[in-house]
Amino acid sequence: MAALDETQNGMLVTFYSALSCIYFPIIISILYFTDYLYIIGKNSFLPILCLFAVAECIKYLVGNYRFVRKDLPIGRRQDDRHGKKGSVRNRVREFFKSGATLVAMSAVYFSIAILFGAEAFSKHEETYMLSLLLCVLTIFPACLNVGAHSVLSLLLGIRPTPDLLGVMLVRNMQFTLFGTWLGAFVIPLDWDRPWQAWPVPCSVGALLGHTASNLIMLITMVPKLSTTYSRTVKLGRKDW
Repeated sequence: MAALDETQNGMLVTFYSALSCIYFPIIISILYFTDYLYIIGKNSFLPILCLFAVAECIKYLVGNYRFVRKDLPIGRRQDDRHGKKGSVRNRVREFFKSGATLVAMSAVYFSIAILFGAEAFSKHEETYMLSLLLCVLTIFPACLNVGAHSVLSLLLGIRPTPDLLGVMLVRNMQFTLFGTWLGAFVIPLDWDRPWQAWPVPCSVGALLGHTASNLIMLITMVPKLSTTYSRTVKLGRKDW
């Protein structure tokens, strides 16, 4: 992704967070009011995972066009067209790198779940579906926005770039993983509720944590953008 100034970066992050705050609660509500909540660890949950992945792709494509490509100078756009062959080659290479990263991280998440107490010799399907969900929520957005090479830095809490996009990606990872860990506390309780079955509480915790992260980011960004917009109007600029 091309380098953005502070205002463009803030608008991009606000756009990402706003969309997430719209469709995540809708999907969570659908899961809660239907039987899909209880198949969250089964293979039949794959369409929902694909829905999350498609939503991330749409966010990236629209945001990349609206806040990156659209604001590039005409000469820069022409240079990009002339370098299309190299760009396609790089994108194909990045696609395979991202795919390998997702596969590797799903195995890492699976192993961590086992180390934290998931059953090692049963419920492999449930544990792996949780791993895929975590990959879609944490690794996939990072691969889209900053590249597969920055995933490890993000997981360690290190921003690959000193901008708001890096802050958002790191925070989303932290809140998602914290929500997953927090959800595990209800599993051993003797309430005998169907939603206590592994990995439903952890999966729901991951979704709620991711949503909370985006909501906090949105609440933080809106006043800043409002101030920037007011200053821009006073200066008579029409960048918006």
